[in-house]
Amino acid sequence: MILSIAFAQFVIISLGILAIRVLLKAGGYAENVEGMFPRVSVWMTHYGFLLFLVPLLWASFASFCLQRQRRFFNESIVRATGVGGLAGIFAAYFYAAWLLL
Repeated sequence: MILSIAFAQFVIISLGILAIRVLLKAGGYAENVEGMFPRVSVWMTHYGFLLFLVPLLWASFASFCLQRQRRFFNESIVRATGVGGLAGIFAAYFYAAWLLL
């Protein structure tokens, strides 16, 4: 389950970066062209690759928690944080794309 949630996070990030770049290029964005584009969308285009650290950090956190076998760090907490992270990533890219429409 850990790998499937981490893979889903990775796929959402990849598709989000692709979608934002396509929407920016369709709107006439270029490095040397002046224009009014949302800062969030431009930031996601330039630095969105840093979000690839989220699945890596979450997978390592999940493996650590599952090896500890304590009450607080059980499997349901790990799944909830993973799905919450997935929802957060999706919401961030959805907002950045919505600003471009």
